[in-house]
Amino acid sequence: MDKGSAQKAMKLAIKTANIHKRISIHNLRHSFATHCIEHGMDLRSLQELLGHESPETTAVYTQLTEILHKNNNAIVNTFVNLIVMPIIPENGGLTHEN
Repeated sequence: MDKGSAQKAMKLAIKTANIHKRISIHNLRHSFATHCIEHGMDLRSLQELLGHESPETTAVYTQLTEILHKNNNAIVNTFVNLIVMPIIPENGGLTHEN
């Protein structure tokens, strides 16, 4: 499908769905890339998938979304939960001789 046909199909789909926002194929590509990142795809794989020559171009999709924020919190919590804290007696473990 050429670019013009894709754009016409997109416009028809938007009209049929009764969407009144300005949406482009580029918006869909950006959303797709963002969802890939949110679901754990690494930047190098996404770079290859999107056909970007430069990793800097792909890095645009690394903006912090609410889902990524929650995922990051879950990752940190997982690591923190692995930390074993020693139990220290109330007296600090010190013994007093009389």
